[in-house]
Amino acid sequence: MSAAGAALEITHRYKANLELWLSAGRTEGGGDTILRAARAMLEGLPNVKLVENGWQCWPKFRQTVAHMHLLLQPSYTESFNMVTADGVAEGVASVVSEAIDWAPENWKAMTDDVLDIARIGRHLLADPYAAQEGLDALIFHNSDGVRAWQSFLSS
Repeated sequence: MSAAGAALEITHRYKANLELWLSAGRTEGGGDTILRAARAMLEGLPNVKLVENGWQCWPKFRQTVAHMHLLLQPSYTESFNMVTADGVAEGVASVVSEAIDWAPENWKAMTDDVLDIARIGRHLLADPYAAQEGLDALIFHNSDGVRAWQSFLSS
């Protein structure tokens, strides 16, 4: 819900249309409750379209992510976050939380602070290098992980 509120704030600031995509069709993380709340929040708002995206195979999901301008992933607990990784692989930055430790520091917002999520989202939208910085951070994270495993296995 914080991400949906931040998306509305960003849209309001830019006086733009909003097409907000939410994953749908799975129940972990309060799925149906969050979808009902998002529908109630967005219903009837001008220039706002909510797209409930069902489960997709990985290549199709990557295509879906590739057409987005910004991802909002302010997760409480998900330490890696495949959506963020798929986003940077497709050239799309994400607003994340401290839980996603591999992401660049300037991508991290306070999870429950809608205005902080929106502020960081606006900065990422304006930064033409944001997605590349995210990809660089992901490559470093993965390389560091491989080195750690090699060290562990050789000891």
